[in-house]
Amino acid sequence: MTVRDAEAPPQRRRGSGRVPLPPAPRDVPLPATFGDWYDVAASNLGAVQRRDSGGRRMLAGLVLVLGCLLGLGLATEPVLVLLGNGPDGAQADVASVVVGGLVLLGTLAWWTRYRRDWGRARRLRQGWALALRDPEVLALPTRTQATGPGVDPERMHDFRARELAELEPYPGVKPVDGFSGLLDALRAILYPLVLAVGLLLVVVGSDQDDLVDGATALSPGVVLLVVGLLASVRAWRRLADGWVVAGLEHDDRARWTGWRVLTGHEEAAAPRPWWRRLNLVFLPVAVGGLVVVVARSASGPTAGVDGVAIGVGIVVVPILLVYGSFVVRMMAGRVRARGVEVSVRVLADDVPPLGPEVVVPGPAVLDLGDAPTLRPADGAAVALDGAALVSGVPHMLASRRHWLMLADGSQVPLVCADVRRLQRLAGSAGLRVL
Repeated sequence: MTVRDAEAPPQRRRGSGRVPLPPAPRDVPLPATFGDWYDVAASNLGAVQRRDSGGRRMLAGLVLVLGCLLGLGLATEPVLVLLGNGPDGAQADVASVVVGGLVLLGTLAWWTRYRRDWGRARRLRQGWALALRDPEVLALPTRTQATGPGVDPERMHDFRARELAELEPYPGVKPVDGFSGLLDALRAILYPLVLAVGLLLVVVGSDQDDLVDGATALSPGVVLLVVGLLASVRAWRRLADGWVVAGLEHDDRARWTGWRVLTGHEEAAAPRPWWRRLNLVFLPVAVGGLVVVVARSASGPTAGVDGVAIGVGIVVVPILLVYGSFVVRMMAGRVRARGVEVSVRVLADDVPPLGPEVVVPGPAVLDLGDAPTLRPADGAAVALDGAALVSGVPHMLASRRHWLMLADGSQVPLVCADVRRLQRLAGSAGLRVL
């Protein structure tokens, strides 16, 4: 596939007039150079971003909500009358039931057909955002001809640029005619508000003594609750996909910065102050809990323990779930490896091999005693004389990645939840820790 082929609009369209989605990265043959592959990835990423994160999806969601509200609004009261729960002497308008039912079913049928390829679009977006991380892609030859002003594809991954005078900021794959992420952030804020409004209407409708009045508030509340919940899950999952890509890119920067320090291409940076190492990812959660506590406290005598407990729970429960998972993994690793040993899991490397030593992925034990050794579950043990340990960035849910850089140039990627103990024992065993 050439760059011209990748940027040309597809000629074949579906019966609905919608342009087909591009293929997955594994289904596209590798071009001649890395720069050509970058152009292919940028073009296809822009196409799937337009499908996955376009403003037309938000308009379609608004049509879904309005259609469901209209259908339920027409049919709710006549249905209650038909079931014998209406006012005395009231007669059901059968025409409203039929029209409301048709509007509701027609809206749901249209929505089902409209969103039929959304799941594949999200997976393709993630795949093309990570399309430069394949070892075969990173091993492609350099494109020597001039690419014009703008981004230089050959510097779009720190592995490719590791021997340059300095590492430039890595912006990831820049999609062609894609989106900046503003709509994704807007969705992550707007959809939870729709969910909250729906929940409020459901609570209000459930508290009504009159069944008709309750159904009047309950039916739109159910629509907003369901739509807001599903949309919020999609929006936050989209943000989580972006965080995964950003975390891997930050890991690359830490890995190849450490490699440059070890090979003399760069001086080691001074340690960051403690306040710059703080993880502020839970700050919005804490603010939300504080708002609940303040609102309940400001309500005067009606403020009770329940409001404060809800506010505290908003903060404590997510923190316990996230950090508790790390504690469980850390303790499980300490059960499997005691003393000067550390339990780790070796990963398959995502760059071409840089040395003769390749360790089979899987569980392993780092023996950081007098003779540091990596003992994988399958394969021969690897001596760590003259090795260094380079640590990546902390991740929200996944264990932190590290790289053992051996004296012969080989690199062994691994993950370990017990980061402080790993770094402390590695430094005591004579490994350089970066």
